[in-house]
Amino acid sequence: MRSQIQAANTSAIGTLMNENHALLQTLQVSCPELDLLVSTARATGALGAKLSGGGLGGNMIALVEPETAGGILQALLQAGAVSAFETTLAPTERG
Repeated sequence: MRSQIQAANTSAIGTLMNENHALLQTLQVSCPELDLLVSTARATGALGAKLSGGGLGGNMIALVEPETAGGILQALLQAGAVSAFETTLAPTERG
């Protein structure tokens, strides 16, 4: 994952996020509500999405392109997200 982040390979990062969420589902730390939000984000254009934190409710994160962010945010809210927000990631000197 680190090399993909350093290379800004968003497609590969998204794939790894999706694979990680599937592993977390196998461990039964996801829940139907989070799975719905993750699948909604993916269906509306997210490159990848997964639960975040300890699981069993709470938070999810999606990697999206700037031009799709607004539509994905709206879809998440319509699917039942209590809140949703956009943030921008930028490279640093540390990599």
